[in-house]
Amino acid sequence: MVNIYMGRDSCYARHEGMYVASGPMDLGRAAAHLLLHLRDLERGYTYDHECRKIRMDERLFEARSRYLVKICYEQVKDREVCEKVQELVEYVITRKRLPEWAEKLAKEHIVRATSLDMFLQ
Repeated sequence: MVNIYMGRDSCYARHEGMYVASGPMDLGRAAAHLLLHLRDLERGYTYDHECRKIRMDERLFEARSRYLVKICYEQVKDREVCEKVQELVEYVITRKRLPEWAEKLAKEHIVRATSLDMFLQ
């Protein structure tokens, strides 16, 4: 099963030329995922775990966004960090946008794949 958003082997790296930097879920990576979720919701499509294009609707947007909290608790186990991730997820689900501080943080955790990166995969 391929990761959709994270890592240089992800669907996003293959199809979009960018991806979320690998590592345990934290506030920055959560913000980066949420930024890409919002992008997918706005354009109406995303990818499944086989990197096939699928429809991104409100239900899938919410499910993928809430899943970040679960991943945080599984990977980090720092209650304070995961509570902040949960607050951010709820904010984004409700308002359909990232707060300004989170948008800046998200962009720090999104890697633009170069043609060389794609060649080395």
